[in-house]
Amino acid sequence: MLEKSLGYATIIIILCYTLYNVFTDKHSQHEKNGTRNGVEPSSRIQNHKSATHDESELSHINSVSYAKKYITGIILHGSHQFGLKGGAMEGGLANEEDAGRIACYVLSLSGKKCPEPQAPDAAMYFTSSCGGCHGNDGRGLSGTYPDLTRKKLMGIEKRETFLRSKLSKKAIGQ
Repeated sequence: MLEKSLGYATIIIILCYTLYNVFTDKHSQHEKNGTRNGVEPSSRIQNHKSATHDESELSHINSVSYAKKYITGIILHGSHQFGLKGGAMEGGLANEEDAGRIACYVLSLSGKKCPEPQAPDAAMYFTSSCGGCHGNDGRGLSGTYPDLTRKKLMGIEKRETFLRSKLSKKAIGQ
């Protein structure tokens, strides 16, 4: 009985192996031809008429709500993108609610109005969490930390440049 079972198991393994090879060979042929599921890349691009994620992000990158979300994210998760003298900013300096208050205050430093009413104690939250590095006025300490009074924050400016570059490369087919 064991010999009969081994025989059936061997046949099943060989069939599975054959089917696997047939599928992967067909799949690799499509990759070599530049097709996916038999559809040419140009057809896929033409069929994709909705705006890409990058285009969507770029369309609202200068909005106050984008800036608030960006600032809140930095407060919660940190930032390691600039290599400034002061080093990277570690995240977790405030809880989510306080991060939103601080973000609204930072927006006000550059003359923007927060989408929600600013908490009366927002300046206190900023000073206690951020003032040590960015200064109580938000201008940064002699280039050691970023100036938060800029109309467009450094990180948002960097992201916008990246997205524009990526989209222009995509447009010329690179």
